[in-house]
Amino acid sequence: MRNCVKHKFKLLGTVSLILFLSLLFLPMEAVQNQPSDAKYHNYAALTQAMKNLAGANPKITKLQSIGRTLGGRDLWMLQVSGKGKALEKQALLIAANLEGDHLIGSMVALGIAEYLVKGYGKDEKITAILDKRTFYIVPRLNPDGAEAFFKAVRHEHPGNFNPRDEDYDWKVDEDGPEDLNGDGMITMMRAKDKEGSWIVDEKDPRLMKKKDADSPLDALYKLYPEGIDNDGDELYNEDGPGGFNINRNFPHNFGYKPKGLKVYPVSEVETQALIDFMTRFDPNLKTQAHKNICGVLVFSMHDNLAAGTGIECGTPTFPEPPRAAAPAMRGFMFFRMGRRGGTDATPQPRPTDPQPKRTETRDQNIFKAVSEKYKEITKITSAKSDKPFGSFLEYAYFQYGVPSFSANLWSLREAARPPGRMIPRNDRQESPQPQRQAQQTTMDRSAMMQRFMAGGGGAAQRQPGTSDSDAQWLKWIDEKNEGKGFVAWTKFNHKQLGEVEIGGFEPHLRINPPADQIPALTKSHAEFALYLSEQFAEIALDEPEIEKLSPNLFRLTLKVHNKGKFPYSTAMGTRTRNINSIVLRLKFEDDKKMEIFGGSKRTDISTLAAGGENEYTWTIISPPGKKIDINLWARHGGGTIQKTIVLK
Repeated sequence: MRNCVKHKFKLLGTVSLILFLSLLFLPMEAVQNQPSDAKYHNYAALTQAMKNLAGANPKITKLQSIGRTLGGRDLWMLQVSGKGKALEKQALLIAANLEGDHLIGSMVALGIAEYLVKGYGKDEKITAILDKRTFYIVPRLNPDGAEAFFKAVRHEHPGNFNPRDEDYDWKVDEDGPEDLNGDGMITMMRAKDKEGSWIVDEKDPRLMKKKDADSPLDALYKLYPEGIDNDGDELYNEDGPGGFNINRNFPHNFGYKPKGLKVYPVSEVETQALIDFMTRFDPNLKTQAHKNICGVLVFSMHDNLAAGTGIECGTPTFPEPPRAAAPAMRGFMFFRMGRRGGTDATPQPRPTDPQPKRTETRDQNIFKAVSEKYKEITKITSAKSDKPFGSFLEYAYFQYGVPSFSANLWSLREAARPPGRMIPRNDRQESPQPQRQAQQTTMDRSAMMQRFMAGGGGAAQRQPGTSDSDAQWLKWIDEKNEGKGFVAWTKFNHKQLGEVEIGGFEPHLRINPPADQIPALTKSHAEFALYLSEQFAEIALDEPEIEKLSPNLFRLTLKVHNKGKFPYSTAMGTRTRNINSIVLRLKFEDDKKMEIFGGSKRTDISTLAAGGENEYTWTIISPPGKKIDINLWARHGGGTIQKTIVLK
């Protein structure tokens, strides 16, 4: 009996623990009953999967390369659409794996493509949606960077492999990481140093935390990414192979630290390819072929679906090169020359940034409604996200002008948070340089690099112990991942630093979930993608009403409706003027005998609210029996509607 009671209490404790952890992490129940062969695809496997899918379903798919990387890899785009002309139907663009190491995004995007294709003709809902919508799916925009995931030595690398000078020394890729302890992973090094800024966390010696004012000098550490100082500049792994994080390279709110060589908005071929696909003018069609894109869904490290609503831009940083102090010259006073030839000893303020950085107020209800539905469909009720800058999410909304959403797919969760605010994501930085020095009036090159080193191509993963999320990840490792995921600190004799300890979180653990979770994430996000495609504006035209006012005078009334859940043009789309207006045209049978009494044959409607209705009237002078052709064109609202009436 006692054993039974103990067993029941033990069982209750286990259930309670599982319920508690479900509030902290993405749903783990999906692990059970999933295919055991789920795995991440390298470029060759992903390419083959897409070719197989398109080859077996040529009537509803079209596979094309929208560009080619410096590494010679194609940027694949799969078009999925049912009956009708794909370019004339409203489209949802899905893009993923912009960060090289965020492979879960590409796997879910590929899974969505398979879900749509295999369901067409079998699933009533999928068939109906594909018959009136088009999906453009770009599962891996950074295939060069993604290949690092499959190398013998693993390290987190969000960038591509475009060589660049990241430390201003006119050399390229000369100081990358080394797997010093031979465990096949690039982790971190900690070294005792009285000038260090870190101490071992007394609660869990695996973690490091910032030193206190009274921390003893002999307990201080400096942290370094695993490797050696190849170029003798007292920095470690600050200029490794490549490259640039594609999700920092879009033109809106662009910024990067450090600038490095060949870094400017849309500097990368991958970024150019996606923007070109979205905006390229087709001379045969006499329009931008893919201007039918009405919404964007991104799978990336940013999240505005579970981490909050809307888009709030981060602040990019451009470090300035170090400047030598001006030599003191007795008997002279120097002033900075003003613009008009005068003198001005007061520093000029930096120019203000005219770019919008927050969701337009009139668009907030769109993001809020979609966020609530996302949580309902996916059961992911919170996530962590950093604020974007230079991201595709920002470009798609602030410049392209369509509703744009991004899902992180794998992050820590929190049960409660202030509504509508993005939860800062501190558990993964781009590529920090942990031994930062205080900025001085005159900063030498080494100190400047220590301060600003956080580039997209850096090979090192972040230092452990800088936030509470590290402890939460360790809890998940210990209790949900069989203790796997953290490399225990082990002593190593470093040829430059002396005795160090190597250890830390395994690469990719906090970016990509275990592969057996891919099917569940795919299914829920495929359902969300279907939902999102159904929300687009749907412009309709009522039957024209004709009233005869006198033998040769008629009144024509037309009512235009938006039956969709999204407005025709977001407020931001109207502001950018990047969304084609709804155009309503009248064409008379006989222009010599028919005319409008005031007014115009063409009416442009820049926006129409969801569920909204506009009424338009014309007074027309014409003999009875004459015809009028009515043409309504709404590129983002369903295409063209044509009607013909006879005045009688």
